[in-house]
Amino acid sequence: MRRRTIVTTTALFVCATTALTACSSSGSSTAKDSPAAKTPAAATPAAKKDPFGGRSGGQIFTDAMKADRMAPSLRLKANVTDAKDGPTKVDLTMNSKGDCTGTIGAGKDAVAMIKVGKTAYLRPTGTHKWIKSDTTTGQGKDLAPMCDVKTFLADQGEDNAAEKGPIITVGGVPAMVLTEKDSGSVYTLDVATTGTHYLLKMVTVGGDEPGTLEFSDFGRPVHAVAPPKSQIAAG
Repeated sequence: MRRRTIVTTTALFVCATTALTACSSSGSSTAKDSPAAKTPAAATPAAKKDPFGGRSGGQIFTDAMKADRMAPSLRLKANVTDAKDGPTKVDLTMNSKGDCTGTIGAGKDAVAMIKVGKTAYLRPTGTHKWIKSDTTTGQGKDLAPMCDVKTFLADQGEDNAAEKGPIITVGGVPAMVLTEKDSGSVYTLDVATTGTHYLLKMVTVGGDEPGTLEFSDFGRPVHAVAPPKSQIAAG
């Protein structure tokens, strides 16, 4: 039996964001970040020489997911809609140490987030103070996985039946399009054909959690710095 790909990943976003906004209503929040990434998709004929050395689509996807999990840092953007919880938007830059900075939104609620070490700082839209939270205890435990790409991508890409397609351009990077169908959903998976074969983009059409995940800025430093004490609400 094949494992789900994007469905499982987007569910993690929805669940974690729901917990986060519930926490923010009682006083927790985070940090804003980064301009939108461009993702042009101008299709070109597939290269005569297979950049993946004849590996199957499933193998390519599995390896690409592993490459993303092992990246020293990356930017993760998500725009997904859950049948129960509604729309979720995420824009976070994170590193392998678990530090991150960015924004998370669920429905009409949006939260800026900074996580440094075991401490998260949260700021809901419309507020002026950051709320400090320990990510090892209480509600703060729900925040730690938001900055861990290994959690988001855990057990993804295994035993899938992705099929190889054309070479396109994603954010200026040549990428092969992989497609997979499962349980009423169609997945499009773009994997870089040059350099490290990172997964650059995942799109789900149909099913309970349609949407898009984008991965970029691999290896770029993450500037996650605690806010000044004057901007942190008293505990």
